[in-house]
Amino acid sequence: MTQTETNLLENLQLQLEELESLQAMFYNPGEIKIEDAGVFFEIKEFVAGKLNVVPPRLGYVVNLLIEGKKFEMCVSLSHDYPFVKPEIFLRSHLLNKVQHVELNKKIGEFLTGLPEGEPCIFTIISWLQDNAHDYCTLEKLENSNESYQEQDDKVLARYWIYSHHIYSKTKRKALTELAHQLNINGFVLPGKPGIICVEGNACDVNEWWQTVKSMNWKRIFCKVTESNKEETKSTNFLKFHGFVEKVFENHGPKYNHMNMGEFFKYLDEHQLAYIFKDLFGVEARSS
Repeated sequence: MTQTETNLLENLQLQLEELESLQAMFYNPGEIKIEDAGVFFEIKEFVAGKLNVVPPRLGYVVNLLIEGKKFEMCVSLSHDYPFVKPEIFLRSHLLNKVQHVELNKKIGEFLTGLPEGEPCIFTIISWLQDNAHDYCTLEKLENSNESYQEQDDKVLARYWIYSHHIYSKTKRKALTELAHQLNINGFVLPGKPGIICVEGNACDVNEWWQTVKSMNWKRIFCKVTESNKEETKSTNFLKFHGFVEKVFENHGPKYNHMNMGEFFKYLDEHQLAYIFKDLFGVEARSS
């Protein structure tokens, strides 16, 4: 067994042990929900030496009741965890968009300060139990943003975001839910690289981006920004209706064989073909 294989085995063993500890503490039905029971089984089989194929990454949701509010803490672990930070996203239907943005931003900052190499999910839960109340009372912050909202309401923006990769089901779900919550349009293209387009009112698009970039990424950046600063809204600027996940003739579980021709066609259908070169540095080949 190579050193890499040994490290993977040890990491997955630690992940299972941490999850089992959490299940012992949160034993009521529904408190912990594993994203894919089949993946969980494969990881256990791999750790036990009964499976030779590397299993997909582990994901689960911890449902918490804090200050009378229900929180969902979505957890996604790469094969390198705990030596790489977990992907965490908090949500609650009782929180407004400002509260969601601020809480998830703070979780990202808290994660950055934690030591590497140590399981940290329980630490994050403890922090949330101690601090969530501060982010459930941000009405003043929301009110203070009303004037900014009014000023920026007529400005439309479109962000083109480039990520090293987007595989995690938990993260993809978080991207979509946050977009729906903020009423912005666009798409996420999972795979390697991952491409995201978001458009809508400039303040909402910026809020979405500030929250998303605070999540744990290997590399993510906003590559192109566009805006329409006319005095009145122009529906011609907005090219999408709603926010969706798009996959073009993927092969394999990691969406790593995207059909670039189909992606270009999708952009062209939305009058956005010009952006292809800006994203990838090459002209698209016509089919």
